[in-house]
Amino acid sequence: MPVNELSFDPRHAWYPVPGIAGAQWSVEVFTATDVRLVDPARARFDGTSLQADGLMLPGGQATLPGTVSAKLAIEAQGVTWQIVAEADQAIKAVKVLFRGLPGGDGAGWWSPTTPRETSLTPAPGQPVLLRYPWPSWQTPWACAGEGPGVTVSVRDSLVRAKRFYAFAPPWSAGPVAEVICDQLATQRGARFEVPEVRLRQCPSAEDIAADLRAHLGHLESTFGLVPWEERSDVPSWAHRLRLVVTLHGQHWTGYVFNTFDKMAAILREVTRHIPGEEVIAYLPGWEGRYYWQYPVYRPGPDLGGEAGFGYLAETARALGVHLMPMFGAHGANVRQYPAWQDAVFRSPGDRYAMHVNHPDWDGDRAGEDDQIFLNPGEPGYRAFLGGQISDLVTRYQLDAAFLDTSGCWFDDPRHDLVGGYRALVSDLTAAHPGLLVCGEGWFDALLGLFPMNQTWLDVSRTTRTGDLPYRYARLLGHLTDGCPGQGSTGVQEAGFRAVAKPVHVPGYLPSLGFVSDTLERHQDDIAAFCQAMNETPGDAAASPVDSSSHLGRN
Repeated sequence: MPVNELSFDPRHAWYPVPGIAGAQWSVEVFTATDVRLVDPARARFDGTSLQADGLMLPGGQATLPGTVSAKLAIEAQGVTWQIVAEADQAIKAVKVLFRGLPGGDGAGWWSPTTPRETSLTPAPGQPVLLRYPWPSWQTPWACAGEGPGVTVSVRDSLVRAKRFYAFAPPWSAGPVAEVICDQLATQRGARFEVPEVRLRQCPSAEDIAADLRAHLGHLESTFGLVPWEERSDVPSWAHRLRLVVTLHGQHWTGYVFNTFDKMAAILREVTRHIPGEEVIAYLPGWEGRYYWQYPVYRPGPDLGGEAGFGYLAETARALGVHLMPMFGAHGANVRQYPAWQDAVFRSPGDRYAMHVNHPDWDGDRAGEDDQIFLNPGEPGYRAFLGGQISDLVTRYQLDAAFLDTSGCWFDDPRHDLVGGYRALVSDLTAAHPGLLVCGEGWFDALLGLFPMNQTWLDVSRTTRTGDLPYRYARLLGHLTDGCPGQGSTGVQEAGFRAVAKPVHVPGYLPSLGFVSDTLERHQDDIAAFCQAMNETPGDAAASPVDSSSHLGRN
């Protein structure tokens, strides 16, 4: 998505940040139809509170109705803003702007998941943009500098969209940092009580670490995050896992990589090299044509049908391997689910259906138009999806279920997505105590729901802190990890990628993928991969937090 900028000076009303020399702040209010700034002629700031009884268009050429009230809580090292905006129409977002921040003009910004030794510095034409809750900002906390430095964060009790933006506009004497907080589409109205926006000046690296620990404490109390070792939703066997075996089934085109009988043979081969109890077998495309069949789940007829899947399940149990079929948290073929209109994600303004993910599955160099994303917050779809998962878990005594694309978040005006996730997981684990429910991708609130998630981050690049996600959850190798040989990504749309290697990162389970020729032609690679896993301790023995991180708790 391209970054767009105003082509003129918006003429903000800037106010001093108490306790931070040279730093200033301002506010913008976004309604459904326009953006409004504080009108300095109708605003009063006494150092701890702002009362703006009128707003104006950017540039100040016209006044508009609306108010902004801001109370500033001043502490030893920083300030917390509590802002309430009102307008004559629905408010969709409020932006808090800062300039003159210590460290913000050259030290570079970073978040907990920014790779170590990396920082993001705004330059003309090169802004810094982080989006929460996905994909680039996993929790709304950021820092400029290494110590000394300055941190910005948002303490919110809800999962709502937020953006951090740092840039160097020509109309400003220096770089500007923005924190934008959206109201949920389901709650938009003429009054918006903005979640707390916090700015902290941190003299040392330990002060930065302490501020992040305080942010994590907020996440724990708000979203129910629990340290990995203390989680009640992780069955005992999951603590022994160290390897994901990805068994590719049937491609969207109908091409079959592995039948269920062949999958059973693969598991027998893998468990010659590594104990089955340490393996979780992930099954994408087991239901038939991958993504085409979504959201109707039953063992694919071309792979061996119910009898073949039953044989695979029995084989896995005998070997000690834990099966984890893939289900779509959102994906649906409109041909397969006629009620899709009831659950489809809608734009925040409820103007159109969101056509989110449309890969070119057949190679005609154009995305397919049969796939739609559905919201499990809609009761009908949630019951349909959950009922199928529950039935299959019962019938085949499955140990785990995987929810594809669960890390995606949409501001649906009809149904709360995270609430839908919570209800779905609760229903499944209530019906099947000990069932491991895993997801794809993650952000902070989801770590309280899904103890294991396929990673969208490159785990080979050490992040600034191991706290997120390793303190609370484990990461799984991704579906797109290339299989031995030519690097096929199997049922996934990525085609061919570099062959996956056994990356040794505490809290991470590498993936060894199998396509058509892997078992027959690449047994040496299979043995070498498993041997590398045997040379490392089990995941349960590894610290969930990178011990070399200066932000980890002692």
